[in-house]
Amino acid sequence: MTVVFRPKIDRWLAVLLAGCFLLPWGLAGWLSYRDEREVALVLVLVGGLDLFLARALLWPMHYEVTPEAIVVRAGLVRLRVPYGRIQRIVAHHPLRDFSLRALSLGLSLREALRIEYGRMRRPNWLVIAPEDADAFLEAVARHDPALHRTGPRELVRIEKENGHETAGAVHARRLFGDDRT
Repeated sequence: MTVVFRPKIDRWLAVLLAGCFLLPWGLAGWLSYRDEREVALVLVLVGGLDLFLARALLWPMHYEVTPEAIVVRAGLVRLRVPYGRIQRIVAHHPLRDFSLRALSLGLSLREALRIEYGRMRRPNWLVIAPEDADAFLEAVARHDPALHRTGPRELVRIEKENGHETAGAVHARRLFGDDRT
C-alpha cells in the first residue's frame, strides 16, 4: 500500500520565493515606464525562465512511502530511495547540519527530516519536509523492520544477525542513546 504525504511549506519561505519570482517582472514594468524597453524585455524573459524552472523542479511536490522504497517527487524530478539503503532518518537543522552533499526537496526549514542513505561512513543526504513527520516515520518503520524509532523524530537502522545485533547496530544505539534491547 502506497501512502502519499504532502510537503510542509513555511509561509515566509513561500512569500520570499514568490517575491523573487515576481521581482524581475516588477522591475521590468518600472524600466518599461522609464522607456528602457530592451532591458525590460530581458527581465521579462528572465522572470519567465525562473517560473519555468520553478515549475519543472518544485511543483508538484509529494513524498510516497511504497512497499519497496521512499519515492520523492518534485516537479520533473523523481528520486527513489530503497529501504535497504536507508541508514537513518533524523530531524534536520539547516544551520547546524549544512552540507553541500545534501539534496533538499522540502520547503520548510523548521520541520525538515534528513534521510541518510548509501554507505555508512559517508552517506548521501536527502532533506524532505512532510506535513506530518510522525506519520511519515511510522509508515517507513512499518515497511522496514530494521528501522527502529530511537527518538521523537528519528529512525535508525538496527540489523540483527542470528538473533544478535551487529556491531554497527550496537554502536548506533550507543551513539544515539537508546539502550533498549
